[in-house]
Amino acid sequence: MTLPNFHLSIAVKSLEDSVFFFTQVLEAKIIHEDPSGYINIDLYGNQITLKHDLEIDPNLPHLHFGINMKLDDFNMLADRILNNYQKYIALQPEVWDENTKLERKKMYLRCPTGYLIELKGYR
Repeated sequence: MTLPNFHLSIAVKSLEDSVFFFTQVLEAKIIHEDPSGYINIDLYGNQITLKHDLEIDPNLPHLHFGINMKLDDFNMLADRILNNYQKYIALQPEVWDENTKLERKKMYLRCPTGYLIELKGYR
C-alpha cells in the first residue's frame, strides 16, 4: 500500500455531507472507509481523514496532522523520541489494526505550542 507522507485528520459534523463535498466538489478519491467511523480520502496527493464522533483518547483533540512512514523509519524515530524527548509524548507507540492490511504502529506527540502530531509506521 502506498500512502502519502502527510495526512490531516479533522472531525466533521456529517460524514455523508463531508464525503460528498470532498469527492464531488473537490474530486477527492476515497482510499479507505473504516467501520469504526472514519474515512480516508486522497485529496490531490494528501491524505485527509474525516472522523465523526471518533476519539482515540478524550485527551487528544480531533484536529491533528501526521506523518506516514515506513515501519523501520518509524521505529528508529520512536526509539530516539522515547530515549531523549519523553516530555513531548502524548500517546506511547502501539500497534493499531493488527493483522489487517492497515496494520501500523502509531504514536502521538505534542509540540510546545500544543499541536498534536501523529506518527504512523507501516510495513
